[in-house]
Amino acid sequence: MTLFLTLVHITVSLVLIVVILIQGGRGQGLSGPSFASGNVQSLFGTQAADFLTKATTVSAICFLLTCLSLNILESHKSKSLLAGTRPTAPVDVDAIKKALAKVTAEKSTTDHKVKAVATEASKTVSTTASKAAADVKAAAAAVPSTPPPPPSPAKKS
Repeated sequence: MTLFLTLVHITVSLVLIVVILIQGGRGQGLSGPSFASGNVQSLFGTQAADFLTKATTVSAICFLLTCLSLNILESHKSKSLLAGTRPTAPVDVDAIKKALAKVTAEKSTTDHKVKAVATEASKTVSTTASKAAADVKAAAAAVPSTPPPPPSPAKKS
């Protein structure tokens, strides 16, 4: 069915192309150079314009119908993404529980290590801060309490 409809579609497409190109418009289409001085009426008779207009309408409708029919046929051939799923394996709940317990144990061990490192770091920081404060006090005690004399004004010559 699809092959037959495709052949009809191709034939209708070619007929539509030819009918449109033969029609005389503002530039007289292909009717000027191809039919010896542009008289399509000599080929189709005196009703050429009427015939070509009707032929264009009929071939355009046939083209539209074959397009829609081919689309419908192809959409029915395609399968849904969910229709062809394979059966899934059963879920092993015990294995999931064991893995969760292992991860939880590793996380609690890691948390204890992080807390120990943080405590050690805070002790080091507080010790360093207290030493720095003592150094500042010692430096302040070493500085004389009287201010130095102001510089004497320079004489300009």
